[in-house]
Amino acid sequence: MIRNVLTVLVILLSTCVSPSLAREPFAGTVKKNIDGDSLVILSGKKRIEVRLYGVDCPEYKQPFSNEAKALARKRVYGKKVLVRPEYYDSYKRLVAIVEYRGQTLNSELVRAGLAWVYPKYCRKKICKSWKKMEKLAKKEKKGIWSTTHSVPPWKWKRLKHGN
Repeated sequence: MIRNVLTVLVILLSTCVSPSLAREPFAGTVKKNIDGDSLVILSGKKRIEVRLYGVDCPEYKQPFSNEAKALARKRVYGKKVLVRPEYYDSYKRLVAIVEYRGQTLNSELVRAGLAWVYPKYCRKKICKSWKKMEKLAKKEKKGIWSTTHSVPPWKWKRLKHGN
């Protein structure tokens, strides 16, 4: 009896935190641009922090972080977007692809040279096309690629914080 109860409890708890259980796409309005790759979206009466799937923009105080945030703000702030959830990260943020006017914010940042495709987390089919956009931005020396000293955020954080 106790074994059955524990089994049910484990199943219930795992479904509550499982990153694979993202919801269906939903519409909302961007209320805040936290940085280039993080937004707060109002959907109905719910404020949802959304982290862009598969890309990583420069961190605060890192070169081009202001430009990434400005581009994201220009594209989506105060506008209706379609959010395509992927999963929840360890900070309980919804990780998603964000679309607006037939465009994808994730890809726009990569195309402009203001985000890296994050190899550790970008595993969907769309990542191949983002990688091509990244190569083109690099070839054209856009944004983060305009300098030979650009450091991806996941490495920059380790250098800054010793993690």
